[in-house]
Amino acid sequence: MRRSLQFLLVATLALGGICSKSKSAEGRQPAQTPPSLRSDSVTAAALKLLLNPSFEITTTGHFVLLHEPGAGYVSGTGKALEDAYGQFYEIFRRAGFHLSRSSDPLIWVCFPDQNDFNSYTFQVERTDLSWLDGYYSTLTNRVAIVQPNRQIFALAEGHPLPESRACGPTLSQSRPGQGILPMPAGGLDITRLTHELAHQLAFNSGLQKRSVMYPLWVSEGLATNFEFEGSATASLERCHTARCRSVLEMRASGELIPLRQFVVQTSVPGDAYLGRQCYAQAWAFFQYILTEHAEGLRLYLRELAKQPPGRRDGNTLLREFTRAFGPPDALAGSWNAFLDSQEQHMLADPNTVFPPRPKASL
Repeated sequence: MRRSLQFLLVATLALGGICSKSKSAEGRQPAQTPPSLRSDSVTAAALKLLLNPSFEITTTGHFVLLHEPGAGYVSGTGKALEDAYGQFYEIFRRAGFHLSRSSDPLIWVCFPDQNDFNSYTFQVERTDLSWLDGYYSTLTNRVAIVQPNRQIFALAEGHPLPESRACGPTLSQSRPGQGILPMPAGGLDITRLTHELAHQLAFNSGLQKRSVMYPLWVSEGLATNFEFEGSATASLERCHTARCRSVLEMRASGELIPLRQFVVQTSVPGDAYLGRQCYAQAWAFFQYILTEHAEGLRLYLRELAKQPPGRRDGNTLLREFTRAFGPPDALAGSWNAFLDSQEQHMLADPNTVFPPRPKASL
């Protein structure tokens, strides 16, 4: 009898424990995943708390800027981004593209100094990006830049940019990691902002797809073509730029990368001079493809968006290009004619000087 009572007591306690646990489980809310700097879905308000609670948030029509309190560049930055946003969509509309628009505002994080930027990028990308001062990340879908408060954009005051800054960014070092599209080092200006904006819009409009590998001429060629100046209109016909001068000098000195090699290139050389050359050729080749082979470009980008994440080898990249545009060698005639037309515009400037062209080899 005593054993039976002990058994009943143990059984009752056991059942009571099970019921108690069941009630706790029913009343418990699902665990919430804490916001992360590496997430592309973290809100601007949550991002502010993760970065610096003293940051302010400024919202424009299509963007959210996180920045230090009282930053004097915010008005000019917002205007530049909104103007370039409209130009981006207008140019592709004229080329026959039907682009989508993000329903959520696009996030930009403006850091007052390089150290804060370095800390952020290391947490997000898990690698050292101190050689950059701005980039678009396909991981987070955000642009992060170093923007000291002392630098006020000329656009906000209605003044033209200094001539020295009208040529766009240059590369001091080129070591972009996977999913990192860099804003090369140096002082920021409207041209640099619109370069990074073009990357962000390309991945939020259906032109490009995050996680898919693209050749250099697509990603950087697109971005360099949208390095607008304050007075830019919705047009790519901007021949008087450092990029155009550079690519024509490359042709004159026989340094253009052969198209068969260039259309499958996916990285920028570490050497600064060669990096600038790659960016210049990407600028010219993307403009050539967009203006003269727009239908092929639409097909090409649609097919690339279907590719699985990860790297693809050069032979695969070449087959993809050939299906859309034909063999690279077959484009040589129209490619050179395009460069000829660019050169004619440049030669109209009496200050333009090119090195002599190499003699044709027999």
